[in-house]
Amino acid sequence: MGLFGKPFRVKSNTQLKGSDKKKLKTQLKSCFPSLTEEDLNGLLPTKEEVIASKVYTYGGESIILYIFKRDTIFFQLEKENKFFPSVYTLWKFPKMLPVLTTHAPVMSRLLNGADLMLPGVIVDDSKAIKAYCDGTLEKGDSIAINLTNNLAPMAVGKAFRSSEDMYMAFKHGKAVDVLHCFGDQLWEAGTRVEPPNLGPPELPAFEEYHEPHEEPKVEDEEDGTDDKAVEALQEKLDNVQINEEKVEEEVEKEIDPRTDAEKMDELLTNAFLQAWKTSAKKIDFPILTSNFFRLHMVPASPPGVNLDPKKSSYKKLSKFLCQKEKAGIIKVKELTKGVESIMSVNMDHDDIQGHRVVKHRQIEEPMVEEVVLPCDKDYEPPKIVELRTVNANVSKLFGLLGLQKGAGLTGSEVREQLVKYVKENNLQDQNNKSMVNLDPVLAGVVLGKGENDVVSMKWDELNQRVNNKMGEGYSLEFPGYKPQIFKGKLEPIDLRTATRSGNKKVTLITNLETFGIDPNRFAHKCQVGVAASTSVTPAPSKKSGWEVLVQGNQITFASNLLIQEYKIPRKYVKGIENAPKSKKK
Repeated sequence: MGLFGKPFRVKSNTQLKGSDKKKLKTQLKSCFPSLTEEDLNGLLPTKEEVIASKVYTYGGESIILYIFKRDTIFFQLEKENKFFPSVYTLWKFPKMLPVLTTHAPVMSRLLNGADLMLPGVIVDDSKAIKAYCDGTLEKGDSIAINLTNNLAPMAVGKAFRSSEDMYMAFKHGKAVDVLHCFGDQLWEAGTRVEPPNLGPPELPAFEEYHEPHEEPKVEDEEDGTDDKAVEALQEKLDNVQINEEKVEEEVEKEIDPRTDAEKMDELLTNAFLQAWKTSAKKIDFPILTSNFFRLHMVPASPPGVNLDPKKSSYKKLSKFLCQKEKAGIIKVKELTKGVESIMSVNMDHDDIQGHRVVKHRQIEEPMVEEVVLPCDKDYEPPKIVELRTVNANVSKLFGLLGLQKGAGLTGSEVREQLVKYVKENNLQDQNNKSMVNLDPVLAGVVLGKGENDVVSMKWDELNQRVNNKMGEGYSLEFPGYKPQIFKGKLEPIDLRTATRSGNKKVTLITNLETFGIDPNRFAHKCQVGVAASTSVTPAPSKKSGWEVLVQGNQITFASNLLIQEYKIPRKYVKGIENAPKSKKK
């Protein structure tokens, strides 16, 4: 599957300095000799902002994107230190890479993650080896793919075979390992311009191509096209790929006769043990079982593996962890109804001690600044729950209740834990049920200077003082995902205005990603809604995130869009008061 078939995650953004651009252009010149210095200066202007964005794909690949005005111009595979142009660049310089041509219907398969197969490559058989990129192609070379109806390249990838090997394969097997194509998430993250129409490439007649496959020649009487033959070819291409997949499955079964459930059982166990010897070495207990799975087991699994307890023999994560508890590795407890936490781990257990750590190229933990996020018609706002977190002020009290620093509780859960402590220690005043006698632990948490003589307190006041001593936190639950707990106060979406050159007002919008809103699509909605130009750039003075700029004071439109369409609660939209005042009639 291509690198950008699914959302990728941004790790960092860096604005290139002049010296960095110069070094980059030197590297690109050696990779793509057909590009002149003038061409490179047009793609990556010396005096304009160019961003180097380090991202991780869903498969764990580390890639650097070189971005100019929202469009990725080149991307670099860090592992191989190899550069590739994006389709945006190929549309400007369609001859910068060797190219293979395929039928338009094949494009949908490439977008869905398929590689280009040799049966789908259209060539002039009379040219022999030279039919494949003039016979100069080597295995692993960068290569573009265009269609029978347009010279503009629609995809870029690496050659599976050399020109000679492609010729000798007699149109069987794979031709191109597709990395990026028109319509994928890398294209989506840019300006989304449509490909230019550069006219069809010079090709042999389709009839000559179909003859070796004995395809029927059914011509349309009106325009002489061969649509049915093309459809028949596409069906054959599909069958070829299906047959190859079946062969691969049969070979895999011969090598590994285990069931899928047995394989998943092993993956779960390895990820569980690997987690304790890597990222979970020094975690604070208790930890929610769901958080342990998401934050530690998933990153400990091999890249590209979908760790799914439902596909194992256990069917549920809780049953898998229960088995590990019976083995004496961990202790699990239900601290609140229906929610289990891991209370401790036996790091001296033979299974943990005997596990050999396997070094994987880790997939980074999901960052707030995902490039592609749920939005538009499919967007559903997250469920937001404000929490109180256990900090140093109350750690002694909640530590006796099995909760460590960083644990997040709702207001009702804080009260439940407080009631539990009072009952277990028999602190309720028997003569006045509304009062609680303060033992040294409670007194140390809730009493301040000059209150040494206070020996009891009303329930409500006690609860309020404990809450006030705790830290702030919140949880976000997006539809289809488990809740994620964060420390600190939830930062709202920030709307503000600024003045640019010529005393022109602009609207600046930040922190959209926290609420699952794609900054690029939000900017497009503003552009269409108020007929004003927009841009999306890395947020200044922040380690991550993006800033949307809209020409003019558009706070009224942006705030209404957030509150009415995206359903963001008004309290989490900051700066509405900066909207222009309505003119009095």
